[in-house]
Amino acid sequence: MSFLSGGLALGVACLLSQGPLPGDLVVTRVLQAGLGATPRWAEFVTSTAKSPAVWLTLSLAAALAAMRGGWRAATVPALAFAGVELLDALLRALAFAPKPSPELVSVATSSASSGVPSTFGLVYGALFGAVLFTAGGRGGVRAFAIVASVGLLIVGASARVVLGGHWTSQMLASLFLAFSLVLALQQALGRWHPAGPAARL
Repeated sequence: MSFLSGGLALGVACLLSQGPLPGDLVVTRVLQAGLGATPRWAEFVTSTAKSPAVWLTLSLAAALAAMRGGWRAATVPALAFAGVELLDALLRALAFAPKPSPELVSVATSSASSGVPSTFGLVYGALFGAVLFTAGGRGGVRAFAIVASVGLLIVGASARVVLGGHWTSQMLASLFLAFSLVLALQQALGRWHPAGPAARL
């Protein structure tokens, strides 16, 4: 519930502010000064949350989840992905928050869509959050899956911010919402399959 309340609170703040929250502008400008306004790696990372590349990203998340919790855990990224696709459509129909303005920071591709939620943030949060919140795994295997997932989440969020696609607060809100959905899904699966890895969360 902490992820849900945190994500909702940050999401509401983003919507009410109708602009960058404190710190958003500084983070974006620092990243763009250090990495460039339109680095190619960021554009590539962005494409991994879109079809057709997203299916490879989903496969990677399923493999990492399987390393920790077996075949049942490997199904969670796919279920979470389907869930955030519905959540994304629902939230965009209900609310709107402006994305970064070219007047404030460099924006690689202008878009009139809402900055909250970030589709990228929801997708990455669902796929790799499913790995992070899976119980199980031993030693190096567990460490590798966790480090890889955290690294991909950081790189992914940074890519969207450095391109001017979203403010940092919008990315965090989207990730928190995706994490909340993953936790709810894993709890539900734990009730259906009490012997499964999700039951040990």
